[in-house]
Amino acid sequence: MRASVYAAILLVAGGALSGCKLVKHDPQASKGSRDAYASAGYDPNAMVASMWTTKVLPSVEKRATDIKVLLDAIKADPDAAGKKYGYRGKDDSAPWNFPTRVRGTIVSVDTDSSQGTVGVDTDGDGKADVIVDIGPTVLGTTLRDSLDFVSFADFRNQIEYARFGTALNAYAAAHVMKPLPRNDLKGQPITVTGAFSYDGASDQPEVVPLALALGSKP
Repeated sequence: MRASVYAAILLVAGGALSGCKLVKHDPQASKGSRDAYASAGYDPNAMVASMWTTKVLPSVEKRATDIKVLLDAIKADPDAAGKKYGYRGKDDSAPWNFPTRVRGTIVSVDTDSSQGTVGVDTDGDGKADVIVDIGPTVLGTTLRDSLDFVSFADFRNQIEYARFGTALNAYAAAHVMKPLPRNDLKGQPITVTGAFSYDGASDQPEVVPLALALGSKP
């Protein structure tokens, strides 16, 4: 009796498997399916390149506030500072993004990691008040989220919106940060136009530059 039950189970299972087709996982196929969500012809790199000097940089430069003014305002009341000087779109839970100008002296340099940075002293006390990204890797969405003329609603889906942010970072890394000399930076004056996101986690804002120069206005 028990043997016959086992035989019946094996027969049913075998029949079910015979009707299945095993398909080998293809990573390229998965990648293609993800890309299928993007609009045909969508090229975020070309999009960024076409608007960098005509829209992106002018927008940030127009709204940029001196870093010392921002730090004082944020210390007093982060939300009030955000409403006056920052931008965060329609999401009230998102961090404030502040366009800013930084003028000071480089007092520390980190080029050991791919996300290179310099510490900038803006008040002459010899300590870094702000961190400035110098690449070659740029992380996060600060540049995208600081643009008041761009929103998620302008894109077909989240994937296109994310790719636009990545393209902004890549353009800044290639055209703004890469030309900066990597040697003998410590002690040099620097001027930066950029943006940073503030979430209260650090006393030193990390500025992603859209323009920078050693010793003069970018």
